[in-house]
Amino acid sequence: MHSLLTDLAITFLIATIVGYLVERLKQPAIVAYLIAGVIIGPHIGPQLVTDTQNIETISEIGLILLLFIVGLEMQPAHLISVLRKVYIAGTGQFLLTLSSGLLFFTLMGYALSANNLEALYFALAVSLSSTAIVIKILADKAELDSHAGRLTLGILLFQDLWAILVLAIQPNLASPGVVPILIALGKSVLLIAASFTFSRFLLGRIFAPIARTPEMVIMLSIAWCIAVAGSAKLMGLSMEMGALIAGVSISTFPYSFHVNAKVMPLRDVFLTMFFISLGMEIPFPDVRYVRPVILLVGFMFAARFLIIIPLSLAGRSGLRNAFVASLNLAQISEFSLVIAGLGVNFRHISQETLGAILFAMSFTSMISSYLIKYNHNIYAVFEKLIIRVGFSPSRNSNTADVSPKQRGKRITILGYHRGAQALLEFIALRRPEIIDDIMIIDFNLETVRELEARSIACYYGDFGHLDTLQHAGVADSEIIVSPIPDLLLRGTSNAKITGICRSLNSDAFIIATADTAAQIPQLKQAGASEVLLPYFETAAHLTEVLLNLTNVEKELAGEGARA
Repeated sequence: MHSLLTDLAITFLIATIVGYLVERLKQPAIVAYLIAGVIIGPHIGPQLVTDTQNIETISEIGLILLLFIVGLEMQPAHLISVLRKVYIAGTGQFLLTLSSGLLFFTLMGYALSANNLEALYFALAVSLSSTAIVIKILADKAELDSHAGRLTLGILLFQDLWAILVLAIQPNLASPGVVPILIALGKSVLLIAASFTFSRFLLGRIFAPIARTPEMVIMLSIAWCIAVAGSAKLMGLSMEMGALIAGVSISTFPYSFHVNAKVMPLRDVFLTMFFISLGMEIPFPDVRYVRPVILLVGFMFAARFLIIIPLSLAGRSGLRNAFVASLNLAQISEFSLVIAGLGVNFRHISQETLGAILFAMSFTSMISSYLIKYNHNIYAVFEKLIIRVGFSPSRNSNTADVSPKQRGKRITILGYHRGAQALLEFIALRRPEIIDDIMIIDFNLETVRELEARSIACYYGDFGHLDTLQHAGVADSEIIVSPIPDLLLRGTSNAKITGICRSLNSDAFIIATADTAAQIPQLKQAGASEVLLPYFETAAHLTEVLLNLTNVEKELAGEGARA
């Protein structure tokens, strides 16, 4: 236990230092984590951490949580739609890359025999892209729901399915049969069917009584994720695929928004360990690796552009989306390492072949961070050249670029209490046309269902939490209203909420609520544009009523005396 804590302390310390330096240089965070892994790892650096098993275990959790969150963002109908639209690119990309890679590496002199499948494993390695890297960076850029993002995600999902088939037949790769493939497909279908059946008929009933306790909602959701991922592993499938299925199966629940926001920080911590663990595996540089790494990287880049772009155009995705997707997928997958590692155990390839794949994956991971970060800028630079080669931006495209999905509305109301209820009633009477511009965040499940039934955008979540507000799109709101007084808030305050909202949105008009006049300066300092005093205003109104009544009584008494 002491060794684990020491290793974690060293890991996080080095990652923080390197991350800070890389951030100052305005470079992608993934690059920092890979460098940190190299520094603390057992191969190149001062060997600060020699037992990599603990780090690898934690990193696997990060990858599982990543796919779980992706699933939460995708309702079943959406997922099916994505897969349907990219089936040409998703199917063709892997098969064409694998077959052409097999030919290329065989011609380059690498072995392809019953005792040495070096060419085959090289071809498999360049056929798969990194789910962890791609989704992490696209999520940070809010591009997962753009057309290029959906195209990228669809191809990644198909790659995961292909990878599962490879793992199923890998022990018999020298002479693969039809039966293992059918068994792998059958297991996948069974897991999906069982997960969705359980989710629909039983899980919703389990969630309902605990909905008023947000912490229990989170715990149950994570338990569900682990259960499905673990079931996938027991069936010989990918745990990452199981986590994705778990997320999709509860994506239609009203709790998914809240779970997403709460789990995301946890995901980031564990996912950081994943990239660090990759860096730790990078072996000491050796001249033996130069030629195969150059060939792997060169072929991978060539295959992404020469295969993905034409296939995406055939699927009517448009030139920009096709080019951006090819940039997004320009790296070798961590799944390739898993397959290659098993290949060493099966005596299909040597340790040197695994080392070459690892070097290539590390190099492409670093390069890919920049390619994804600046994907649209790169397209703008090469657009004219691509068109000159023969591709047309309008050819085979009936789908315009879709901007990233915006959850945010023009007006955001934090909490649906009496003040918010009265506000909506007045708006419905006087300005019903702006109802569509309103979004409400609330903890009460009945409230969420009631408002959704009235076609009012409402999300279940903790509006006092940074990640919830960020995920809800508060940064895009023009007006933010916090109508609940501190007296009724649990675990937060209007000052805290106002500060978070202001940090996310410097331009919004923020209306906060105070219990007393003494709180007004504090709320103003936190970033409030306007402060409401409901109790004070009520008291002032009551005082006016009482004074009027008193005056009336005095007048009546005076008239009686005069009479």
